[in-house]
Amino acid sequence: MRRFKVVKLRSKIKSERRRKMGRLFLGLAVICACIGGGWWVWNAAGNFLSRSDLFKISAIDVRGCKNVTRSELVAMLPVREGDSIFSFRRAHTENALRRCKPELKRLNVRRGWKKIVISIDERIPVACTFTGGKRMGIDNDNVPFPLRGQWVKAVLPEVSATDASERSEVLRFIREFAPAAKSLFPRVERFTMESLNDIVMELTDGSKIFWGPVEKNKIKAKLERLEQVFDDAGSRFSGLEYVNLCYFDSGRILVRPALKQVKQR
Repeated sequence: MRRFKVVKLRSKIKSERRRKMGRLFLGLAVICACIGGGWWVWNAAGNFLSRSDLFKISAIDVRGCKNVTRSELVAMLPVREGDSIFSFRRAHTENALRRCKPELKRLNVRRGWKKIVISIDERIPVACTFTGGKRMGIDNDNVPFPLRGQWVKAVLPEVSATDASERSEVLRFIREFAPAAKSLFPRVERFTMESLNDIVMELTDGSKIFWGPVEKNKIKAKLERLEQVFDDAGSRFSGLEYVNLCYFDSGRILVRPALKQVKQR
C-alpha cells in the first residue's frame, strides 16, 4: 500500500515537471516569435521610410543667415536632397554643427514635409581677442568665435585677459560701460584687467584710463568727471599719458600729461 502511494506520487511529480517545462518552452517560443516579428516589422518600416518617395527630401531651407552662408551649412549636413528625412539623427547633427560653427548662438534642425529646416541666430561680437595669433570675436556669453562677413573689418575693442574668468569680468564691465559711454567707447582700443579686478582702458591716441573696479553704480559719475578732465586737459595739453580714477571714492583723480606735449601759450 505504501509502495503504491510512493510510485503514484513520483509519477505525479514527473508529470507536473513536464507540464512546467512545456509551458516554459511555449513561453520562450512566443517571446522569440514576438521578437522576430517585431524585428521584421521594424526593418520593414525602416525600409519603407528610407525608400518611399513620400519621405524624400526635396528642399533644405536655411533661415537666419547674415554672415554665415547657406551653402556651408548645407555642405556640413549628413544628408542631401533626395535622401530620406529619417536617414539622420537630428540631435547628433545639431551638436556636430554647433561644434564646427561656434559663431552660431542658436541652431535648430527640424524635419518638415519633404524638407529640412535649419534656423540659426548668429553671435554678435562686442569685442575681440587674439587666440593663437588669430583675431576672434567675443559676445556677451564670453564665447570666442571666428569673425565673418561684415565683422571681419569691423572696429572692435580688444579684450586682453589671462583666462576666461578674467575675460568674463571685463565683458561684464563692457556691458554696463558701453551704453553709458557712447562717445568714449568707440575710442577704446583695448580693455585689460590688473590686480584686484581693476579695469584699464587704452585709447586709440595711446593714453590710458585706470578705471578701477567694476562698479555699476559709479559708472555715470566717473564718466561725468572724466569728461571734465578731458575738457580741461584739451585746453592745457596736447595729450595725456594716463588718467587714474582708482582714487575716485576719496575725491582724487590723478592725471599725467604726455611727455613733451605741453601746449605753448
